[in-house]
Amino acid sequence: MMGQTGLDQDLVARIASRLGIRGLVVDSNEIEPYESSARHGSGRACAVVRPATLEDLAWVVNELITAGERVVTQGAATGLVGAASPTVDGTQWILSTQRLRDVLHIDPINRTATVAVGFRLSDLNRQALEHGLTFPIDLGADPTIGGMVATNTGGARLIRYGGVRENLLALRAVLVNPAGQLVGSDKGLRKNNTGLDWTQLLCGSFGAFGIVGRATVKLHPVQRQSATALVAVESAQVAVELACALEQSMGEFVSAFEGMSDGALKAVAHHQGQSVFAEPAPYAVLLEVSSAVATGTGLDLESMLMTWLENRMEQGGILDAIVDKPAQLWRIRHAISEAVQSQGPMVAFDIAVPRSSFASFRDEAKRLIEEFVPDAVLCDFGHIGDGGVHLNMSVPLDTKSTAIESLRVALYDAVVVKFCGSFSAEHGIGPYNQQFYDRYTEEPLRRVCSALQSQLDPALQLGNVRLGGVTVEDWPNV
Repeated sequence: MMGQTGLDQDLVARIASRLGIRGLVVDSNEIEPYESSARHGSGRACAVVRPATLEDLAWVVNELITAGERVVTQGAATGLVGAASPTVDGTQWILSTQRLRDVLHIDPINRTATVAVGFRLSDLNRQALEHGLTFPIDLGADPTIGGMVATNTGGARLIRYGGVRENLLALRAVLVNPAGQLVGSDKGLRKNNTGLDWTQLLCGSFGAFGIVGRATVKLHPVQRQSATALVAVESAQVAVELACALEQSMGEFVSAFEGMSDGALKAVAHHQGQSVFAEPAPYAVLLEVSSAVATGTGLDLESMLMTWLENRMEQGGILDAIVDKPAQLWRIRHAISEAVQSQGPMVAFDIAVPRSSFASFRDEAKRLIEEFVPDAVLCDFGHIGDGGVHLNMSVPLDTKSTAIESLRVALYDAVVVKFCGSFSAEHGIGPYNQQFYDRYTEEPLRRVCSALQSQLDPALQLGNVRLGGVTVEDWPNV
């Protein structure tokens, strides 16, 4: 097996000496698994570097930047916009954070965790559970903590807990200018009103301003009881009305409210070999109420939810309801993406609109899909509780890419201009969405981002890297 050619061998030797055999990958066969992301984007890397401590991260960033190397940071590569993928020319180093696992400290009294960014979400929650705590960002994937901070991930329970930004107290990061400079802190403070800090600047900036090495996050009590129902309704509009009614009735107990279209439900039924409801449902919602108060203390959420559902069914709009073990019902929700992909090519849009516009936007989306890709089957699902929707569809194999791109432009224009929404609710920017960031982000904000990048990474003046990742020209297989 041959190593990569064209590498600075003195640089390679220094990195190998500092990081050891597990810290550097130069064999092309061993590099290959790092060269593709979850859905979009693949390329070629000249090497992979894998620091295991915050100090090693700072050291290797200094070495690479001082040597003039191009670097793309990668966590678990579960993202869907190609931001963790190298370009196709084979000139970039991948800086993998997966070995950055030197600190995972739970402070149960302060209800915080200070965690190195290579740990997965599941790792953190496994440790937190020993103290009756959890980091409640609920995602279909199992990302690294660093990836979650860089992209400000949300998830199915954002309606209760917010996204990463609302739960991030401090971070430590490494800058590329000055190269290898460590900044930030591990302070677990909920109150710190002393001006702009690195936490506010780096969370959700997609790695454009620095490489996060460690995060201090809020933890929340584990929910000791919950009740979940899958409810068939007449329309998406009824689903939105149901969300408002549930919040009015059960208030802070509401922890999730997920929507699923008839296309999504049919895909799951076909994939699992059994129908979800006895009769086809035009639309459905998966709703959850939960509490940290244990059962047997006077609070019975399951009884409360059953009573509420019975009363709502008498008012009309609800066609059917299944109250079952939460794991059984959530399995239906989490099976949608795999079920849709099993039907053939899938086209996915990650958007968000104000909840009050959710149903009308969906009607507009269906009209546009019929206009541009009439043979597509809409299999949308998502977070009605916060206005987010994964507007996924199954398309025939012979669908023209030009038709899909025309649909994308029309949909995003409707989302942003007509419905005051976002063309990327959760997935981020990356090269996949860079052109839409440029189109819809106001000029003063883009000037601020450019000024920050000029200060924090002067190499960006070369024009080959921008907020959200590399340009489309550098990443042609978008």
